[in-house]
Amino acid sequence: MIVEKYVFCILLYYLGSTKCYGDLGCFGTGKPFFSVQRPLNILPLSPESINTKFRLYTRKNSKSEHLLTYGDVSTLHGSHFNPAHPTKMISHGFIENGRTSWMGKMKDEMLKHGDYNVINIDWGSGSLPPYTQATANTRVVGAVVARLIKYLQKELGAKPETFHLIGHSLGAHICGYAGDRTPHLGRITGLDPADPYFQYTDRTVRLDETDAQFVDIIHTDGISILKLGYGMIQPCGHVDYYPNGGETQPGCEKGPVSSILTDGLYNGVAQFVACNHLRSFEYFTESINAKCPFRGYQCTDYKQFRSGNCMPCQGKGCGVMGFHADKVKPHAGKTNVKYYLDTSSSGPYCRYHDQIQITFGSKLFSRTERGALYATIIGDKGRTGRVKLTDDNEIEAGKSYTYMVLSKVNIGAIKTVELGWTHNSKWYKVLDWNILGLRHPTVYVDKISVVNGEDSKFVAFCTQNTAMETGQKVSISRTC
Repeated sequence: MIVEKYVFCILLYYLGSTKCYGDLGCFGTGKPFFSVQRPLNILPLSPESINTKFRLYTRKNSKSEHLLTYGDVSTLHGSHFNPAHPTKMISHGFIENGRTSWMGKMKDEMLKHGDYNVINIDWGSGSLPPYTQATANTRVVGAVVARLIKYLQKELGAKPETFHLIGHSLGAHICGYAGDRTPHLGRITGLDPADPYFQYTDRTVRLDETDAQFVDIIHTDGISILKLGYGMIQPCGHVDYYPNGGETQPGCEKGPVSSILTDGLYNGVAQFVACNHLRSFEYFTESINAKCPFRGYQCTDYKQFRSGNCMPCQGKGCGVMGFHADKVKPHAGKTNVKYYLDTSSSGPYCRYHDQIQITFGSKLFSRTERGALYATIIGDKGRTGRVKLTDDNEIEAGKSYTYMVLSKVNIGAIKTVELGWTHNSKWYKVLDWNILGLRHPTVYVDKISVVNGEDSKFVAFCTQNTAMETGQKVSISRTC
């Protein structure tokens, strides 16, 4: 009897229960919401309990919110909402609310950029722990967002094509649910969509490329959940951007004390716990008005990108991560197109990319050396800093090595390359030691090729086995 009851309970849970909320429809816990990826699945709270609020900001009321309420037409007609202007809707994630600071910063940058209707979605009462409940609540919030969009269509003549939904973490999936209910929705941007209970689930359960006419994703925390990664690594948009490989971000290595000292108690704890996850909205916010374009390069994976196999991007086209991602769309029918780029460890994060390939020549008695290699690339518009290309790696005569060089400025047409290196032998290789500088370790530079990541122009410098002794700098300007 006990076994039969147990089996009955399992079957009941597998088949799922259902809760209906009027014009929002019914929400069940059965398939496809029950799966291996989502073994614990509960019903969402009622829309009244979640109490989602929509705070409108425009250039006419950029500092003072105006609440839009479904069913109260006076809140629409008494607002500055302009159906002729594009609409941006921003959703927060887990354990946040609509007054969180990053949403305010994003709103301000948007209104600085253009005359938009910006609506901050506040579902704070539904985003609280436990995570399983917040996950379930996103379905109701998505339905409520879709209902408001239809209400704005009906009462003010807004068009769904002009709506752009931006969501972070769980908020990204809210945008997906809203898009699933809104035919012809213009665009959704997923800022590191939440992984737990969403990754590798059915399309109905998570944000995917069918939820809007254009879906772009920024992945920043795709490391395994077992290592406390909170974001999806699975591609789920028309275009998927993976800054710094999409798993971890530079500058997120700080401990709890340094994070609190730098960012304050609340933000410091958040940065320590979820720094990689939070970077997605920091990149997006910066991209709105930055001159640097957050250029992305189409590639199969990050290793190939770092190896220099994805530049230049002529033919395939470069992508643009962030607010302006819709300027570069894939060909019709193409989805999950992956782009890679690198960023700085602190803001401003955007960097320009240049690729340098160095071919080392060989002469009589030349040998494999070991050390750190440095380069500066100089163009007609500026120069990179002195960039460390390698740690203490081996430099083998006759071989070519490819490196990525990041710069704060677009250096323009490449004119000169400055190279240098510092010898550092392994301690147990006594014959490689440079005792008192008597051995004079030297490498020979035969050819240098540089690709400008902005215009994809290629320049080759022929150096004809120029000797470069440790500690010295050589400057090469003669092109082949």
